[in-house]
Amino acid sequence: IIIAYFSSYYTDAKVTTASAKIAIISEYDLGWLYLGLFLVRQLMLPININLGNARKASKAGLPDQHVYKVMGAEGSKLGYVLMENEGAHGTFNRAQRALQNYHENFPGVVVQYVAASFVFPFEAFVCMMVWQISCCVGAVGYTGNVDGRMNGRLPGYFAMSTIGGMVAIIAFKALLS
Repeated sequence: IIIAYFSSYYTDAKVTTASAKIAIISEYDLGWLYLGLFLVRQLMLPININLGNARKASKAGLPDQHVYKVMGAEGSKLGYVLMENEGAHGTFNRAQRALQNYHENFPGVVVQYVAASFVFPFEAFVCMMVWQISCCVGAVGYTGNVDGRMNGRLPGYFAMSTIGGMVAIIAFKALLS
């Protein structure tokens, strides 16, 4: 929220323009919409923490998203089937998983982008493009190897959080005015 505040209110003219738009949001009682958008994105974190804890306990490494049991005769010692992580098949699986990571985040990010853009169009656009480029860099890194999945992702996380902060600022200002 702090980064969003300072990146969105950097001139008096920007404050005046943003305040006028927030007044419209408040007039139509849409502050709750903005607060809801902000909280929906923030409340994805506990779900991801839950997944991380379960992944650690199961010892299912990346890019594996599921653990399958090989079905066979009673008492079979065949083990489990995991996604291939080596060679061309491993490269494909990691590229596919990178795309799925993008799909998992896109709806929440784009909805907040649209909402933030009403009040902060240019700033939200810049954040969205940083996030998008970060996703592209991260996808290529992940395709190369499991450890490469975080390549370039940090700027995208900051950008995504900044858009969320813009939505939170709009929500609170609209609800409090």
